[in-house]
Amino acid sequence: MAMAPAAAPAPKRVPFLFAYRSSVAFIIITVAFAVFTDVFLYGVIVPVVPFALESRVDIAGGQVQFWVSILLAVYGAALLVSSPIWGYLADRISSRRMPMVAGLLLLGGATALLCAGTSIALLVVGRLLQGASAALVWTVGLALIVDATSSENMGKAMGWVGMAMSAGILSSPMLGGLVYSAGGYYAVFAMCFGLIAVDTAMRLMAIDVKTARAWLEEAPTPADGGIALDDERRHADDSQSRTAEPTLRGGKATSRSKPAFLTLLRSPRLLAALWGTLVHGIVTTSFDSTLPLFVLETFNWDSVGAGLIFLPLVTPSLLGPLVGAACDRWGARPLSSVGFLVATPFLICLRFVSSDGLSQKAILCVLLVGVGVAMALVLGPLMAEITWVVEDVMPTSAQSSYAQAYGLYNMAFSGGALLGPIIGGMIRDAAGWGTVGWTLGLVTFVTSVTQVVWIGGPLIRHRTSDEAGTES
Repeated sequence: MAMAPAAAPAPKRVPFLFAYRSSVAFIIITVAFAVFTDVFLYGVIVPVVPFALESRVDIAGGQVQFWVSILLAVYGAALLVSSPIWGYLADRISSRRMPMVAGLLLLGGATALLCAGTSIALLVVGRLLQGASAALVWTVGLALIVDATSSENMGKAMGWVGMAMSAGILSSPMLGGLVYSAGGYYAVFAMCFGLIAVDTAMRLMAIDVKTARAWLEEAPTPADGGIALDDERRHADDSQSRTAEPTLRGGKATSRSKPAFLTLLRSPRLLAALWGTLVHGIVTTSFDSTLPLFVLETFNWDSVGAGLIFLPLVTPSLLGPLVGAACDRWGARPLSSVGFLVATPFLICLRFVSSDGLSQKAILCVLLVGVGVAMALVLGPLMAEITWVVEDVMPTSAQSSYAQAYGLYNMAFSGGALLGPIIGGMIRDAAGWGTVGWTLGLVTFVTSVTQVVWIGGPLIRHRTSDEAGTES
């Protein structure tokens, strides 16, 4: 008897709200919020830890500055060590979403240790786990955005992430001080766990590019607004990458005999971007270890004041999307070089704030606003520059190199996060607040020169090529 033909397998059901969960906008928002959460949890203890070290860990007052710097620096150390590892692995894992979710386990464990810890050892371990989690989120999250976004819109996308990062770094001390003053130590961590809950929901909802494309290939018509419809160039890049690296995840033959980051590190353009990122991290985190104690000793402010003084630094981070749009139009060079140059006089003039008084407080706020604006001009363009360097240096294997490139970016920023609190704290202890300012100003001035010389915006290069083709 003839056998009946086998029934065709039923098509898989498209996930709920697929078009929105896989859209470019939702992915950018998810990654930006993940970055905000990680950075927020890094900085929320800045105004709290000087008081908590004395009341919970019984640290003598003379040792508080030392341990504040150490607790901030070990975060940067973990970020520095784990970033290249996560970057190398992320480019060899088919899904970007699962590492993002795995990072939540590290983040939750770290926050629990910091909440319950009553010894230096537990606090240090908690900060180490925080750094490892942040490295995973930054490396994979930024690569996820690059997968989904066209090169022409990269500056704007990174501008949103940069705004989230700046807001997290600079608002966390402010909110930490306010909540600690109003509700105590555990209230601060209740706020942290609330952020983690929202972050968890968003990461679980997001659908990464490769997963979205698998669904769209099975569907007769792609869902409107889906991620795969953003940029046809990404499909071409995937094909080129597979052609150039046919056995990336297995096999003997491969056209690339060494990791991508070794090739990228030979580019002066990338090295200039990494140096700018390092200096940005140093400048930003040096305030975390010095500013709360400075206002405590100079103005006799409590934890609320120590948190609120970061507000002048927070507000300019809202310029991130506008700076990103400008970067897409003019390139990274003018913005990053001007940003570091503008920061120089504001940092140097911090030395003139040396006593109590209304005028001194006003001058400090104005100077901090200037530094905040300058750093807002730097962050987004340098993040976008990393993507453009990869596309320029490794055009045939860019898709398999983004995570490693942002692993290097994370190493640079984490190096700054490691050095900033230590340098700031040591200089302030040895030579005073004024020396911290002019030292940072000197570094930003030198950095502005490196940005002018080596940072190159691809839009300028593209326009030149187009003009040359027209003339011929």
